[in-house]
Amino acid sequence: MSVWDSYRSRINAHGGNKRGAALQKEFRFLMEKIPGSLSYHNAVIDGEQRELAIIDSDNLDTKTLCSMPGEDLPHGGLVEWMDNRWLIIERDANNEVYTKAKMRQCNYLLRWIADDGSIVERWCIVEDGTKYLTGEYSDNDFIITRGDSRIALIIAKDRYTIRLNRDDRFLIDDYASPNVLAYRLTKPFKLGGSYDNRGILSFVLQECNTEDTDNFELHIANYYDHFPRKESDCTPEPPMEDDEPGGKKVWI
Repeated sequence: MSVWDSYRSRINAHGGNKRGAALQKEFRFLMEKIPGSLSYHNAVIDGEQRELAIIDSDNLDTKTLCSMPGEDLPHGGLVEWMDNRWLIIERDANNEVYTKAKMRQCNYLLRWIADDGSIVERWCIVEDGTKYLTGEYSDNDFIITRGDSRIALIIAKDRYTIRLNRDDRFLIDDYASPNVLAYRLTKPFKLGGSYDNRGILSFVLQECNTEDTDNFELHIANYYDHFPRKESDCTPEPPMEDDEPGGKKVWI
C-alpha cells in the first residue's frame, strides 16, 4: 500500500468529508451514551429481542422510541415491554443516524374470523368515540332505547387487517364483563396511517346487537356460523392463522 492509499484509508475511516466525519462522530457518541442512560431498555419487537431507548412522555400510555445507531423500527410493530403490549403508531422516515418512533399501550386483544375461516387475534388500541354523548338512542319510532356507543380502533396493518371492511362485526368489551357489547365497522378508513405497506389502520365502529351465533367466551362474533355447536356444547378446535406479528397460537 502506497502512502496515498494509506492516507485515503484513514480519511475514509473518519467519514471521507466533514459531513461524513460528523456522522461517524455522532454514531460513536450515541453507541457510548445510550447504554448508560436510564432510558436504555430491552424490549421484544415483532418477536425479536431489541436494545433501544424508551423515553417517557406526559401521556403515560405513550412513549418515544429511539433505536440504536444504524438500526430501524417497524411502523405498526408490536412491542412487548414492561409486561404490556405496545403498538408503534408513528415512525420518523429520517433514519440516517437512528430511527425515532412513537408507541402507544394496547388495551384489547381483538379476535375475529377471517375470510379463509381461520381465527385471527391482534393486540390493538380501543378508544371511546362518544366521550360527550350518552351512548343511547331513542325517538318516537322506537319503543325501547337502543345502544348508540361508538369506538375508535387502531390496529397494525397486515394481510388480515387490511381485508376488514364495512359491516364486519366484533365483540369488544372487558374479558371479565358478564355482558359483552358488539360493534359493527362503519368507517374502514385505511389511509393516513401507513407508508410503504407498513403502519396502522384507524377504524370507527358503532354499537350493534349481539347475535346467537356469537361466542361470548372467546369474544368472537359470528363464531358458530363457521364452527357449529356440538351436542356436548364443547367449543371445537378452530384452524389457526399463520404466524403474524401481534398474533399468537394460544387459547383460553
